[in-house]
Amino acid sequence: MAKKDYVFRYKLEPKKEAVYPDPLLEMIRAQLENILNIVIPLEGQREVRIDGFKLLRDRERAYKIFTNEQGLGDFLQECYL
Repeated sequence: MAKKDYVFRYKLEPKKEAVYPDPLLEMIRAQLENILNIVIPLEGQREVRIDGFKLLRDRERAYKIFTNEQGLGDFLQECYL
């Protein structure tokens, strides 16, 4: 039997203006934004709203994922980090 390969293709959106000048931070922020646009994170069975992240190298500083005009919407009632 021949092994089949499947191609996953998706439309690339026009490049948005960067939120952070640091390319590493912007890459992480953009990836998290894209993931959170298609999944709902859970803690156990409870839905959680993620709006930021920290880097392991600097746990004192928090970074926003979404800009002020963006957001996750009202589908989650509680906010946990």
